Amino acid sequence: MSAGERWMLAYEYEPGRSCVPVGLSVEVGRTLVVGREGELRLGVEVLNRGISRKAIEVTAAEDGWDINVLNLNGAMLHPWGQAPQRITGRQFLRWPRLAIRLLGGAKRQGPDTSDPAHHWLLLEADTATVTTQGPRAQPPTTTWTVSPEPPLPLSGPQEEAVRLVFNELLQWPPRLPAQPMQLDAAARRLGIGESAVRERLRHVHERAVRLGLHRRVGLTNPDYLYVLVQAGYLAPPAFAAYRRPPAWLR
Repeated sequence: MSAGERWMLAYEYEPGRSCVPVGLSVEVGRTLVVGREGELRLGVEVLNRGISRKAIEVTAAEDGWDINVLNLNGAMLHPWGQAPQRITGRQFLRWPRLAIRLLGGAKRQGPDTSDPAHHWLLLEADTATVTTQGPRAQPPTTTWTVSPEPPLPLSGPQEEAVRLVFNELLQWPPRLPAQPMQLDAAARRLGIGESAVRERLRHVHERAVRLGLHRRVGLTNPDYLYVLVQAGYLAPPAFAAYRRPPAWLR
């Protein structure tokens, strides 16, 4: 990943209120501390004393992000277009859009929590690319490998169907809970029959199988979506209009 434009942003919401992401553009080598007493604050405007004073440290590295999770209640990593996973300690991450959700200690907090308040650190790298190894991939080496020819790109109607069915899982910034849309609802939105939606998604699913999907899954199961995103078949979100750093962070 080249230097490019990269942003670190704090983002919070709770029932009835959603805060605009706040952050700044960072150069390689810049480190920010995030938490209730960090340079980027989480757990203050949307109050949550379960967020540590210094909850996470992030450094913009040449080829990604070096992070150190310090939050006592832990954190969840939500890479755009990928399954969420719990993270601890030091990590090196490479992905165009990464969201780290700091946990505040509520008993039900997990990958798809319905707890009312959410506290996120958004890491946005415009020049980063997805990799088939996922967001924890190491920097590329000069080793050459031979790969089979990839399947054809998705057609317009196929991409439209998969983006609609998995719309909540592809939103940026993320919102929880996020669930796939039922196929009958997707058919109504598209103005076509449910069988036509299934036919589009079956072709998409077959591409995921050719790309390495470990098992065949249902058409609303996001496992095949994750494979498609890793292979670059769905582009990540573009530049966000909310990137306006406050004066005190410049």
